[in-house]
Amino acid sequence: MSRPVPVVGAGSADAAPDSQIGVTAPLAESMGGTHRWLLPITVVTMYISLGVILGFVQGGVGPVLRVQGLDLASMRWVFVLYVPFGVAMLWAPWVDAWQWPWLGRRTGWIATMQVAAVAATVAAAFIEPQPAALPGLMLLGLVSTACVATMDLALDALTVEQVDTQQRAVVAAAKMGGISIGSALGGGLLVAMYPRLGWQGTLLSIAGAMALAGAPVATLVSRDKRAAHPAVRRSVDVVRMLRSRCMRLRLLRTSLLTYTMLMLFGFGRLLLVDLGISLERLGGFLGTIAPMANAVACLAALFLMRKLTLKSSAWTGAGVCLLGVGVVLLGINQKSASIAMVGTMLTGAGAAGLYIVLGSLILDWATGDQAATDYATLYGLGRLLAIVALVALPDLIQVVGWTAFHLGAAVAFATAIWYFLKLPSQR
Repeated sequence: MSRPVPVVGAGSADAAPDSQIGVTAPLAESMGGTHRWLLPITVVTMYISLGVILGFVQGGVGPVLRVQGLDLASMRWVFVLYVPFGVAMLWAPWVDAWQWPWLGRRTGWIATMQVAAVAATVAAAFIEPQPAALPGLMLLGLVSTACVATMDLALDALTVEQVDTQQRAVVAAAKMGGISIGSALGGGLLVAMYPRLGWQGTLLSIAGAMALAGAPVATLVSRDKRAAHPAVRRSVDVVRMLRSRCMRLRLLRTSLLTYTMLMLFGFGRLLLVDLGISLERLGGFLGTIAPMANAVACLAALFLMRKLTLKSSAWTGAGVCLLGVGVVLLGINQKSASIAMVGTMLTGAGAAGLYIVLGSLILDWATGDQAATDYATLYGLGRLLAIVALVALPDLIQVVGWTAFHLGAAVAFATAIWYFLKLPSQR
């Protein structure tokens, strides 16, 4: 592969004007032969490993504790485990500027962080989740999610450098598809089997799945080591990106959209537990069928992006999200967990499809010689805002109720998607 050439994009103060929703100049050549599919396949497997642990954190820990009798206000500590995904931008410059001596610039970070995440998860498996042990479990959980978040940074940077613009939507779909499969395991199958596996069996299963899913990264090490990367400057930072007015507007719009998307589906499973659904049904049906529906939505979004404008594709995903919220509200009104579960699935599928549009745009905007930093900032700030909300919102939900919360979240999301899509499309 020829030496990547920095282009006008996310990392430049002279970024293209906001009149164009995407950037078309690629950093890498089109891939040919076997490698054309090696990276997307590796992306799928790596994000399976991310989805397994994220699925259990998002869809397993909270419902398990809720079934055991903890109130909503006590759930806030669970959402602290999301924090590394929101603050990864703080150490993203190190991912851009430092290379592990025995591995490639990007694959070194990916492989090392994956091993550390597996080790932390195994260690947590041997600590029973009792009140006195919660600080230690929280620390190990944060180590694991911080390693996974760092792997996410490095893998997205590798994608920016080795995939041309035309293939980035495929990789974004591969990423979401891998997360969906992993979520079906961590937030579905393992939740349904938790009464039989227990804490230790569940966490050891998660660690094993992560180790197996991370193995294919070895196929990319030699290519990453041979690749000529842009010159690495020790002055890689977030401020450099924010000098561009164009990038500041993109950051604001992306953050608001990410924030409101997570509000829509971040509490779906807790609602279903409150409506009387069992852990077996929650994990066995919603935890497996919903991620598969998300994977199908990813493929559908990829098809729509080839046939329609980016705006039309995004509005389609947003429309499915809002339809899902309407069905959830109907389920709350009818006190029907089955109806609310269908609405939760629709909301998640619409958000998954919308992410394909958002993810492909962010990959374009992060083109530059500090790709990990730019990507983490564009996507991470929205995550950080959402995490703050997720930590604070259980108290609010307990006061205002599920109906008022979903109505407010829907209005906020509709406003955010309208504002985001004020960016004119090229197509």
